[in-house]
Amino acid sequence: MVFEKKNHVAFGFVFGILIRFLTPVGGWKMGIIANNMWSNNADLVIGITSTLSQTKPFGNVGDYEKGVSYSVIMGVFAFLTLYSLGGIQMMRRDFDRKPPQDDAEAGTKEKKENPVDELVGGNREAQASRNQLPEYEEKDLSRTTGTVALAKSTSLDVNIPPQVEITGRTKERVMSIVKTFVTIPTMTLLSALVIAVVPQLRALFVPTTGVKMPNAPDGRPPLDFILQFASYGGQLSPVMGLAMLGAALSRISVRQLPKGFWMSIAATCFLKLIIGPILGILWIQGLKHTPLINDDQLMMQLVIAITGAMPSATSQVYITTLYAPDDAPEVSQLSAMLLAQYALIVLTLPVVTSYTLLKVLPQ
Repeated sequence: MVFEKKNHVAFGFVFGILIRFLTPVGGWKMGIIANNMWSNNADLVIGITSTLSQTKPFGNVGDYEKGVSYSVIMGVFAFLTLYSLGGIQMMRRDFDRKPPQDDAEAGTKEKKENPVDELVGGNREAQASRNQLPEYEEKDLSRTTGTVALAKSTSLDVNIPPQVEITGRTKERVMSIVKTFVTIPTMTLLSALVIAVVPQLRALFVPTTGVKMPNAPDGRPPLDFILQFASYGGQLSPVMGLAMLGAALSRISVRQLPKGFWMSIAATCFLKLIIGPILGILWIQGLKHTPLINDDQLMMQLVIAITGAMPSATSQVYITTLYAPDDAPEVSQLSAMLLAQYALIVLTLPVVTSYTLLKVLPQ
């Protein structure tokens, strides 16, 4: 499943590059690429698979759990790449540009950065005036010239940039990478993956074959109560996710857009919601001829097809507004892009789902 999700992200990256260089996007350069790469792979996919798991050709024991598990795997990969592997930094780069400077500020800055030229100019003026003044002032002028020369040599020594140790730079880079992973969501996710893989740790939560673990007084594993609590709250995840999606869309507003940005919106909707699902279905058909997907893995095929038809993730709204200044046009561009995509999936998503159920999945 991770392999399939990587291809969805790769397709989105290619779509984003094409839109970035072939359509007018204004200052929203990296954000348009991120908008195509990361889709809504959690609440919508889980909600659809949960509903369809009770109908034909599904309805077997474990189909609901399989649908949720496959959707969660897709979401985990999207979570890691977005929050821990540079996705947020990609969106932030659009707002790291230096503010423009006017001519007065630029001239003042250049004057401050070149004190040697200023001293040399003063030295030349002193020499020119010395030729015009009487002879009795020659000693004072020579003394002044020597002072200027001394100041010139001193300023050169002062303005030599300090040597930065390579060790310090390497340490800063390593610490920046470590800080990216040392966050509460990332550490929680990585801990869960480690517990799921290591049998001795997994036995603390669920019965595990081949591991002898003393049970709690109620006859269950020692930390089973944590899993029960998480399962109780997890039933509300699809509903709460859809509610948050509606709340995010209701707060979106479009104020100003660059000229010709409608071309970027149309291209994104066409590539992401029409070409993307077609590539996803073709990818499923190709994987059926490999050991990666069997014909009887119906739920996996459905999740892959639906994931390829998803619009952009609404979490990009929170991330963009976190780094964007007030009244930034990039926020309006993202809002217009999301509104267009979520309006279009009313037509595209039922078509993709129906075609997958009727033509892709074996009857």
